[in-house]
Amino acid sequence: MSGFADLLSVKMDLANVIYISYRLPVSRIRPLIPNVLPVASDHNNNAFVSFVAMSCRRVRLSAFPWPRFNYDQLNLRTYIRDPKTGDPAVYFFQSGVSLGIIPPITHLAGIPWEKISFQLHSDGVSGYQASGQWRDDIHFEIVAPDGELPEDSVVEHLTGPMMGFMGSNGKLRSFRISHRALEVRPARLKSIEFSMPINNGLITADKLRQPDSVLMVPHAQFTVYLPPRRII
Repeated sequence: MSGFADLLSVKMDLANVIYISYRLPVSRIRPLIPNVLPVASDHNNNAFVSFVAMSCRRVRLSAFPWPRFNYDQLNLRTYIRDPKTGDPAVYFFQSGVSLGIIPPITHLAGIPWEKISFQLHSDGVSGYQASGQWRDDIHFEIVAPDGELPEDSVVEHLTGPMMGFMGSNGKLRSFRISHRALEVRPARLKSIEFSMPINNGLITADKLRQPDSVLMVPHAQFTVYLPPRRII
């Protein structure tokens, strides 16, 4: 089975992975995720929600060097525990990619990605900007490296999970990823416009401008193991 999974695995090179994270009451998060998934909350009954932007390059099946795809991606996610193992995991509320051919392919594999207008730019020094549209306009700008990293446990919590979950009650699926240790840098948010987490009740407009953590990974290599596993 592992050999078959390796054939279906997808490899990708990532650049400028940006994590903008907010510590929020679990009461805001719980109604938006399937009941079977335990939220990874702290002793104050708060949990993180992040949106993560990245440039995905040379995306290809492990067994075949071609075709390869390049696109930018934005996802909105929270942090949970795998209901079977208890290990740290991520639940994706929504994920969007900039290349139109990708969502039809991922839908066939049971991954509900959307086609969005989204571009991630770097000035080649320390500035990173994102712009596009996902229902409404998207814009944010960060500076990295800037400031100090949060404690190791927070960095690991936000960047370390190797399991992803997506879907709703009755259509929940999971997939496994792998990557080497990440070079995580601190960053600072300069400006932001992103209405989706405001419209769904997760984040207030004031809170959106005041994240609890901003992190950036310049380069990484990820492997995603497909097809996703049906949970319920």
